[in-house]
Amino acid sequence: MILVTGATGFYGINVVKELLSAGHTVLAVDLDGFPAAADRFLSEGETERMTFVSLDVRDRDAIADLFERFPIERVIHAGAVTVLASEDEEKARLVMEVNAGGTFNLLEASMSADVERFVYISSSGVYGSRGAGVVPLHETTPYDPMGLYVAAKIYSELLCRRFDEFGRFRVAVARIGSPYGPWERPTGTRHAMGLLHRLISMAFDGEEARIYGADSTRDWTHMRDIARATVDLAFCAPDRLRHLIYNVTTGMNVSTGCIAAALKRQIPSFSYVFVDRAEDANVIAHLPNPRGPLDITRLTEDCGFSPEFDIEKGLADYVAWYEEYGRAIG
Repeated sequence: MILVTGATGFYGINVVKELLSAGHTVLAVDLDGFPAAADRFLSEGETERMTFVSLDVRDRDAIADLFERFPIERVIHAGAVTVLASEDEEKARLVMEVNAGGTFNLLEASMSADVERFVYISSSGVYGSRGAGVVPLHETTPYDPMGLYVAAKIYSELLCRRFDEFGRFRVAVARIGSPYGPWERPTGTRHAMGLLHRLISMAFDGEEARIYGADSTRDWTHMRDIARATVDLAFCAPDRLRHLIYNVTTGMNVSTGCIAAALKRQIPSFSYVFVDRAEDANVIAHLPNPRGPLDITRLTEDCGFSPEFDIEKGLADYVAWYEEYGRAIG
């Protein structure tokens, strides 16, 4: 049985789908249940192999009980609160208790069970502005933390390293790139939507996008690719898992200008212009601290991973999903 925390969130639904499609049995854990629209996304035959448990990762006793009740063999830990740096002061305790303390609770509980592999979902945000938007970033690149969300990710990575050293189970840390795709939506733990979600929703609503930051780049990575890569990390043979930390992205940066043009090809009615001042924009894409693309050599060599979605194919998939599900869930 595979335990997935944060199972009903943006990443979580996609990885649960990936696992169920591959025939695995899933223990899905989150505070809130799946959105109603997910019933069609997760077919009835698949959900027969899934058990959902409402649980707060801050609850150490509840987590310990979970590991006693279910035969958990692998853990994919994605449960987290997503906040902006501007919210750090207001939500500092929440972020650290959930994002850092929750990781400790899961690692501790895994020590007392027959867990074989623990995959922690980290973030490319740990690199901060390294690479200045152009220099490839390797897993050995030093941290450049910005905000408590990233600080908690770094703390969790260090915990993962130490628990891996104990030798009771193998740990893999997945530093995921800037995600986009199916099931991004406002939730109780995620309310700041990504750039591509904003642009697609504007395109469907017939609203003109006035974009500041045409040349800004990010390692935009389709969530289906992220889910597939992290499942690969959960199941690749122990002798192939030669590292603790793996970058999980497409391996290249894409500019906002390229994204807008690609979206226009998918939705011809989409209207956008680029503006020179933030005050004239309704979409802020400009990044004062751009980071370089993430190198995925480790992931490719150890797990045989190759991204399926470039930005053109990825947007086509996202638009199709949004048309079927996205408008109904916000």
